[in-house]
Amino acid sequence: MPPITVNTESGEVRSHVSGEELAGIIARLGGEGDRFAVVERAEGAEGGGDHYIQTWHEGDGPYEVEYREGTAEQHFGVRMESAGEVTAVFVAWARGEEGWADGYAWERVRFPAEDPEEEPDPVLDPELLAEAEAEAGRMIRCGFGTAGEIAGAVSDHFHADGGTPLSVPAARRIVRRLWRERLAEQEGWPEVTDADRVAAAFAALNGSGVTARMHFACCGNCAFAEIGGEAAEGDHGFVFFYHDDTRHAADGGGLLLTYGAHGKDMEDGEDGGEEKEKEAAAAVGREVVAALTTAGLSVKWDGDPDRAIRVEPLEWRRRLPAA
Repeated sequence: MPPITVNTESGEVRSHVSGEELAGIIARLGGEGDRFAVVERAEGAEGGGDHYIQTWHEGDGPYEVEYREGTAEQHFGVRMESAGEVTAVFVAWARGEEGWADGYAWERVRFPAEDPEEEPDPVLDPELLAEAEAEAGRMIRCGFGTAGEIAGAVSDHFHADGGTPLSVPAARRIVRRLWRERLAEQEGWPEVTDADRVAAAFAALNGSGVTARMHFACCGNCAFAEIGGEAAEGDHGFVFFYHDDTRHAADGGGLLLTYGAHGKDMEDGEDGGEEKEKEAAAAVGREVVAALTTAGLSVKWDGDPDRAIRVEPLEWRRRLPAA
């Protein structure tokens, strides 16, 4: 089975899927939010355009199967009745078997944009395309969003005056290509990366009374406002990094961590004071540093509770989510 990438309605993107795994994905299709699968050859295709095979299946209805070999003029569809039949065609297509499409009455699929009275979507402006690729690449390197979420966010990135020059389908094509490239990069990564070590440290902190959240909230103000609501019973402190912190790490910088004490007693006015608050925050800071160093990371912090903890040097390589 040649390497293939599978995209599903839920935003799941899986690479190097075996024939058995593909059969399982197709067999499960039909429920709300999980009705289609798109398969692409991982190595891509020559000649430009889109090259894929896909199916839609809802409830007990038939499987709507389509394939595209470059352009809208080479986009064909047919109905099939069983998951096994669909899987066999998908595997034959992926392998590039001669005559894989034979035996079916394929018909060309026509799209509304092909109406002669309508103009087709314009080719993306090179500057817009370059900015979209940069934004998508940055989000992919962060490693937290699904392909579908990132496509939506990239489209929204250009939103102005009630619209966007980059449609979600156009953004999805950009993300799919960059996603495949990132998956290929992951093949050469070590078993444990620095991002894995950060995740391990945060998991340990969550188990020891510190509310630890990664890629938490859009900005520092929102993170501070929301972190209290994340606390489990008995948590005495918190640590987080928010979206811009993740982007900074993904762009090659260190990772800044914000921390502190939940300070419930001080909020109640019991033996408060600025000094006690700083002592409590510094104690949480020491816990965070200990967890990070135990996980094998380098940390820069002088013990001052008014200063952020910096994890560096750091190579941020977080594996892409499966869904």
